Amino acid sequence: MEKKYSIGEFAKLTGMTERTLRHYDQIGLLKPSEYTEHGHRKYNNKSIAQLQKIVVLKFLDLSLVEISDHLEQPEQDFTKTLATQASMLEEKRKQIETVLQAIDSVQSTASGSEAIDHNSLLMVIHALKNEEARNRWISEHADDSVYNKLHSYTAPLDVDKEMATWTSKMKRFILEGKTPNDPEVIKHADAMVSMMKPIVEPHLDDEAREQLLNNEDSFEEPNPYLFPSAFNKEEEKFMKRVIDELISSKINLNRQDNR
Repeated sequence: MEKKYSIGEFAKLTGMTERTLRHYDQIGLLKPSEYTEHGHRKYNNKSIAQLQKIVVLKFLDLSLVEISDHLEQPEQDFTKTLATQASMLEEKRKQIETVLQAIDSVQSTASGSEAIDHNSLLMVIHALKNEEARNRWISEHADDSVYNKLHSYTAPLDVDKEMATWTSKMKRFILEGKTPNDPEVIKHADAMVSMMKPIVEPHLDDEAREQLLNNEDSFEEPNPYLFPSAFNKEEEKFMKRVIDELISSKINLNRQDNR
């Protein structure tokens, strides 16, 4: 006489939870061999064989929908399924490696005495995730104008620890209610310019400097998805005023030096 198992016994025998077995029943993936007159589930040895297939297919990383489709078409070529899964898992492995590298980079960026807000860290991860597409955009647009040339050299700063720290500190100044002409804010903005200067200057010829000075040439707006701003609209307005204040302070300083 074929042995029958209650859901509790079947769960214990197979290492599954009763909750999972009920879910499999509800979605039609593994129906009990029968229901008692009181509605209790009963399983048999065929149930064990069916569950073994499900567990193996899950191990191969098939979704429950894919497993259900596979079990309904037992005549399909299983070697093709294996080949497809191998290819998909290889892609997933590459993705996991990329994620691990991003996490390692962000952990390195986050380490240090200066706190970095989580939005800045998310921006770093976003830049790392889209590095290939970002580089492709830069290569396509770097020669469009002097502004795009500038952007092509400063874009890598998005994943730089120093820039992430700088951004977080400036955001904190804004949150604290500091004004654009606050000496501490001006000093911090000047530090950012000083950080960018040695990166950008070697690549600017006299013509490019003239275009920048006179605000000439066109500007191809960077892809907002690939190169999102670290600041929201209000913060961008604040930053524009900060830069204006910084330029003004530099002009005044030069005038004093020339007297």
